[in-house]
Amino acid sequence: MENVTVLAKSQTLKIGEEPLVLVPLSLWRKVEDLLEDQAALASSRYVRRIRKARQDIAAGKVIYPFR
Repeated sequence: MENVTVLAKSQTLKIGEEPLVLVPLSLWRKVEDLLEDQAALASSRYVRRIRKARQDIAAGKVIYPFR
């Protein structure tokens, strides 16, 4: 088992010059998912494909788009 250092609220843990932030793994996974979603929606190609798919569905060209 590894040693765990408990820090008071006023203490800062650093690696080199950068402060270290500790978060539970479950929270980090949520943050990663949000960052991936943000990166996907920032892609103009991805947004264009979503828009076209919605238009196709509204026009009745696609009945079950996720099969």
